[in-house]
Amino acid sequence: MAITRINVGTLANDGTGDDLRQAFVKVNNNIDDLDARVQSQATASNLGSGTGIFYSKESGVIGLKSLVAGTNVQITNDLNTVTISNEGTIAIQGTSGAGALTGANRTLIVQGGSNINTSALGNTITVSVSPSGLVLSDTAPQLGGPLNGGANNITNVGIIQANEFQGALTGSVDGLSVTALYNSMKNIRGIDLGTITNTLTSGLDYLVSLATIDYGSILSPAAITSDFGSIV
Repeated sequence: MAITRINVGTLANDGTGDDLRQAFVKVNNNIDDLDARVQSQATASNLGSGTGIFYSKESGVIGLKSLVAGTNVQITNDLNTVTISNEGTIAIQGTSGAGALTGANRTLIVQGGSNINTSALGNTITVSVSPSGLVLSDTAPQLGGPLNGGANNITNVGIIQANEFQGALTGSVDGLSVTALYNSMKNIRGIDLGTITNTLTSGLDYLVSLATIDYGSILSPAAITSDFGSIV
């Protein structure tokens, strides 16, 4: 209700104003009206485990912290709502090529390639290498250290170039059995036959010295009889 004013009359003690009782009735009514209008002051507190917005309350004034937009963050508000949104762009830089994520509801895809497998579980992305065909895909492979074949065979080899060979050599070289050649020559190991010195006494001897005689191979010698005289 509205405030009721006390009638004090026109002049002092002229009998036209409110009497004492009526005046205090109006005083009580005015106090009750003012008391109904004043609401009790509430205290403010932050709810939940996030960063608090409430700052302080002093002399009936509640202080709140301000929301400040950071990098790539935009804050908008209307009568009832405060909206925090990410309007920036996330740049992605790879060893080959680059990209960017823009807009809302963005999804980053980790794509595998040749011999590269990717999988995702929860918040974990796993990148693994498939060993199948790795050497085949490298057209010029090189080793940074010794190669351990693990006692496995190497097949379908074209040309092997090496500075030194160690170990047992078996099989055939240029169609000739290495094992048979070794067995045929191992009995003459350690024998020094010296050198052969040609003694030319005529032009015919010289022509003969220039001729090439094919005695065949060690395993299959030709049936040729040659008399070289004595070896000095």
